Amino acid sequence: MKFDEIAKILKDIPATPPNDGRVLYDFILKGDFPDILELGFAHGTSTCYMAAALAEKQAGHILTIDREEARDLTPDIHETLARTDLGEFVEPVFAKTSYTWELMKIIEKQTTEGICRPCFDFCFIDGAHSWETDGLAFFLAGKLLRPGGWLLFDDLYWTYESSMGLKDSEMVRNMPEEERATPQVKKIFTLLAGQHPDFGNARVNDRWGWIQKKGTESGGLANTPGLLDLVYERQSIKPEIKNIMRKLKRRIFKPAGS
Repeated sequence: MKFDEIAKILKDIPATPPNDGRVLYDFILKGDFPDILELGFAHGTSTCYMAAALAEKQAGHILTIDREEARDLTPDIHETLARTDLGEFVEPVFAKTSYTWELMKIIEKQTTEGICRPCFDFCFIDGAHSWETDGLAFFLAGKLLRPGGWLLFDDLYWTYESSMGLKDSEMVRNMPEEERATPQVKKIFTLLAGQHPDFGNARVNDRWGWIQKKGTESGGLANTPGLLDLVYERQSIKPEIKNIMRKLKRRIFKPAGS
């Protein structure tokens, strides 16, 4: 499915804006990531941007996990998948407690003679945003990520005290002030992922943190750091093109005598 088509369908659904959707779409389309793990799907918008790229390639699968509460969202992920007709590429899982428990079950399934066989090429973490949950999720997802695969953290600078939906909740009010004010995902990215000996090529783009599992990479740009350069270069060039087109339009249609 072409990007303009999926962006039109998803434009009124929270919470992944089209610019972010474009990065995800181009990254999956131009890279070699047939097996994708997503932790935190909410309405399923980010899921569908990635699934649209898989549909364009006619190959791949997304396992996406969120809590049971995601069933109560409007639209929920099943409705979003129905609108986009991308259900064949996505397997949503609703966890009773957290996605870390579901990851434990996947690791157990992938373990033979005491060795876990990696089964994912890309992991997008955009769920709990807490040190405890996503710190553990990083280590679990890392075990399941193939060498050369990428892991992406969303909301590096998000805090509980800045969250419109959570800051006034009893849970957040009862937190120590330090925990409320700390960008916990950024701590995970810098103190856990950034210092882990199995990961490298860390990169921050706005609120997103990218990091790659070390090991054999496919040929060309497919899964190399150059792929991110290509994806973000397109993002930076697009506004410039629009600006040039606006200037040309003003000159072409400039009223006579003005």
